[in-house]
Amino acid sequence: MEALVTWVQATWLSRQIVVNEWIWPAAETVHFIGLALVIGIIGFLDLRLIGFFPRVRIAAVRELIPYAIAGFVLNLITGVTFLIGHPEQYVYSLTWWLKVGSLVIAGLNAAVFEWAVAPRTVLLEPGEPTPLAAKCIGFISLTAWFGVLYCGRMLPFFGDSF
Repeated sequence: MEALVTWVQATWLSRQIVVNEWIWPAAETVHFIGLALVIGIIGFLDLRLIGFFPRVRIAAVRELIPYAIAGFVLNLITGVTFLIGHPEQYVYSLTWWLKVGSLVIAGLNAAVFEWAVAPRTVLLEPGEPTPLAAKCIGFISLTAWFGVLYCGRMLPFFGDSF
């Protein structure tokens, strides 16, 4: 891992991210906007799946998913920017790996929802209770995304400890 970190740090792109003082704050701002889109939209869908806001159609909430995906893409791009700029700050950090693990859980959970639960859940009318599988998926997703949020925010404080 050390050889990879050293190689990344030696690249032109890594040096530019570190030297240009506007890149990091701009990436932080875009990262926050992307996170707001993801958590705002996916969090609302998760709460609906759990049983909150029963008068809102799940199909209507799903129409916002492209905006959440756009937010995720923004976060992916800016997250890679952070990683390239200071790889040593991330690859040796347990907190960062917990964030990555939470992202994997959120992604797998979303795939299960899309392939197994969404086809029948989106047909629910307002006021109909969501099935137990949808409630579980909503809870897992909400927990995973808050894990991403918490670990990402705590990275500067925990560093390589937890």
